[in-house]
Amino acid sequence: MAFVSTDWTIDYALKTVTNDDSGTGNNIPFVLGTYAKVGPILEFFQWLATEFANSSQMDDTYPIESQTPTVYKWLNGWTFGHADDFKYLDGGSIEDPVGSGTATADSLWSNLYTIGSQEVGTQIYMSQADTVEAAPWWISGNIDILVLVKDTGVWTQSDDTGGIAANGGIWLFAREMGDLFDHNFGDLSGGGRNPVGINTAPDSSNKSGDLYLTVADETGFTVGSFVEGAAGAVGKIAKIDGPNNYIYLNAVRGGTFVISEALTEYSDRELQTATGQSTTNDGSTAFTDVVAGRDAITDVFGLISRDLNNGAGAQNYDVEINAATLSMAFMYEWLKYICRYGSTGATYTVDTDDGQEYRSADEGTYSEVKVAPFGTLAGTTFYGARGVWITNGADSDFVLIDAGNVEQSPPNYQKVIANHTDLVGTYVFVAEISGGLIIKDQYTYDDGSSTAILLAVNEVIDINKTPQSGVVRIGDNKYPYSAYDSVAKTFDVSVDPTAETDGADTYVPLMDVLADTITEQSDDIIYNGDINVRTSVREYGFKPYDVDTTFTSAGLSFNPILADDPQAT
Repeated sequence: MAFVSTDWTIDYALKTVTNDDSGTGNNIPFVLGTYAKVGPILEFFQWLATEFANSSQMDDTYPIESQTPTVYKWLNGWTFGHADDFKYLDGGSIEDPVGSGTATADSLWSNLYTIGSQEVGTQIYMSQADTVEAAPWWISGNIDILVLVKDTGVWTQSDDTGGIAANGGIWLFAREMGDLFDHNFGDLSGGGRNPVGINTAPDSSNKSGDLYLTVADETGFTVGSFVEGAAGAVGKIAKIDGPNNYIYLNAVRGGTFVISEALTEYSDRELQTATGQSTTNDGSTAFTDVVAGRDAITDVFGLISRDLNNGAGAQNYDVEINAATLSMAFMYEWLKYICRYGSTGATYTVDTDDGQEYRSADEGTYSEVKVAPFGTLAGTTFYGARGVWITNGADSDFVLIDAGNVEQSPPNYQKVIANHTDLVGTYVFVAEISGGLIIKDQYTYDDGSSTAILLAVNEVIDINKTPQSGVVRIGDNKYPYSAYDSVAKTFDVSVDPTAETDGADTYVPLMDVLADTITEQSDDIIYNGDINVRTSVREYGFKPYDVDTTFTSAGLSFNPILADDPQAT
């Protein structure tokens, strides 16, 4: 971009130099369509130096000096005429050591520029003094801007607590859904030009899009381009589903899309270049939430102690993620969603701050996972950042790092699964056997320690043969339990067991259920060695199914033979 002197006005009485677009209240040059007015500070200096070299200016004080090609200083009380004027310059810094006009003494506008490569349309954003610039005045992609870091003698402070220089510090972020994130710190206290590296790349584990539209015709639309609705909503295309006429989008700005509105495609985030593609939002609803609809997933910060049942015992963590029975892949996308650019307000508050600024569970101390602050996904496995605990997921396909920076991998959780088209209405029973007999004396009932909601036994509960939830049997009496404590030797039950005889034989089947679906499965069971079991499926009208088999490192999945019994009518 070239500097245009006619965009600037010199006021000799006030000793100010003012850009003609500054101070309009919507000072975002690219939105105003005037980003071309942003020019190098070197050319700004050369223009002023030329003006004040004229004989007619010999009786006026000189306004500016160059210290290097990228470092400049106001002189003799000269300064910018408006607080936003610096946004129209790039390529260097400028200091106001004395000041006059609208600024007073000792101010510094440092130059900040990014190096690296980002996906097309990436909006880099800045946090200064723990506040994200709400309306970036720079276009997407690598930036080159001036930043006010010292205002009338007062430094802006970075929000870092890890020993990085606070005076004049800023954080830069690039966090677009569909891409791997990045962020870095910049110390601008020395003035001059300051590079900050920002790099992004496609994230193959994050391609759902925030929402999708059902359109009249998606032909010709391109992933990575931008779509604007007639009502003003803008989204970046994450995925296209031709058979269903869906366009998946990551929301950018402008609110929601509207039924039956026209949709126009642009190649750039600033909507300066239309691609020629357009269609209509034909869905019965304006849009359908995808990632944004997973808000049942929650995070709670605060020191907690949790045992992964992997033999390491209870360890400390800093945040608990409730995955709301969803897969690790769905959870991963939600955790990126609440940390993306634009995640602000109560819904997206993460550890008392806007999610778009979240870096780690202990910022300044823990190593940061820049590409995804809560952790990454490789295949189906979630690798948590330090201090992150996962609970209530659809699976346990994760590896964690506790608050002490020790990796914690879950045990090999497996299930018993029974499947048959006629399974509904049958009773499915799977239990450990020895010598051809079901082991019914795994434990003995402890009446003295039992209550209406706790069933106690005298022996330590074997975590390698006990589903996380299921049924405890004392003889033929069944007591459903929702959890157990192996050390305390108790099961959390929903039926009062205290009428049982103290010392009675007690055991826990691997599966003990009246089937109400064609596929029944147990809760997770920790595998630590093969278990010989008997699988039994019974219902009047069928011949009994009783087969001895083995629960292995891959669990146990079986399809019982359910043959009609002609005599059972």
